[in-house]
Amino acid sequence: MAHTNTCSVEISKDLFQLQVSFEIPAKGVLGIFGHSGSGKTTLLRCLAGLEKKVKGQILFNDQIWLDKRKSISPQLRNIGYIFQDSRLFPHMTVLQNLEYGMKRSGSLHESSQQSLFQLLNIGGLLERMPDSLSGGEKQRVAIARALLKKPQMLLMDEPMASLDQAHKNEILPYLERLHDRLSIPIVYVSHSLDEMSRLCDRILVLKSGRVIFNDEITKALSSAESPLLKTKSAVVVLNAKVSHVDLEFGLSAVITDSGTLLQVKGTHRKGRRLRLRVSAADISLCKSKPADSSILNILPAKLLAVVEETHSEVLLQLAVNDDILLARISKKSFKLLELKFDMDVFVQIKGIILQSDVS
Repeated sequence: MAHTNTCSVEISKDLFQLQVSFEIPAKGVLGIFGHSGSGKTTLLRCLAGLEKKVKGQILFNDQIWLDKRKSISPQLRNIGYIFQDSRLFPHMTVLQNLEYGMKRSGSLHESSQQSLFQLLNIGGLLERMPDSLSGGEKQRVAIARALLKKPQMLLMDEPMASLDQAHKNEILPYLERLHDRLSIPIVYVSHSLDEMSRLCDRILVLKSGRVIFNDEITKALSSAESPLLKTKSAVVVLNAKVSHVDLEFGLSAVITDSGTLLQVKGTHRKGRRLRLRVSAADISLCKSKPADSSILNILPAKLLAVVEETHSEVLLQLAVNDDILLARISKKSFKLLELKFDMDVFVQIKGIILQSDVS
């Protein structure tokens, strides 16, 4: 029987007050999103048991972590915590840092340990010292150390905030692999919408210590009610399954959960689940289906709404079957095409970004 995991906490610190209630998923990634000062890290520390004078209740795996009578220690909560910096011991080798992570929980079976090293690609780093590692390597080691404790939840507090873009690109594929492989929940704090769209299954948006949105990532990026919709880098996430592989042309046909058929680059295993990200900037519109086009994904759609309008551009919300897409086009094109609410159009998807794969 599935556990009901809930968090309802309230804490006052100086002039700031955090007051939130939400469910913690049994597995997958819950994103905590918000601008600086919204309460993201404070919420994570409440979950970990690191904050004092917290009111409310936290239930996880049929265990009471917090209620009116008690607050159990961080050690008893058995949580893995990844900080913005790796916090590796500088005087220890990578292997010694990892062995420290196993002391409290006991050694993993060697095959499980090697599987984890392979998952995070750190087998070749074991004899090195932390100061010889790149930022991405340090964070991968820190993640491995946290997982070697066999935690029942993994908390990640902006683990890429201190990395430059090159090192972020290095570590993101490994975080995506954790999403696919781990059977425990991950609570991931960030103010990067790109990270959220790549990693999260659900997203909790905080503003001034309050929850202003809580839903699946697909709805967070496409729903008119979402505070994340009006962004310059607007993107939607679609979950799909590979239905056919075209070896001749190096393509795969995928079907989204709402039944939309798309062609994507690469030959992926039939039946494999993929996360697709479609940028609003990569969609163009036409009123009739083009007879000759190099674009493979041309689909009938219905114009639902003008979400945002600037001096030169409009952001449009469209429905393809039950999938929601966004398109950012010039205001001039919008006027010339005489686009209106509920109009039937065709969308041309110029690019689909697949979740990275390092397997």
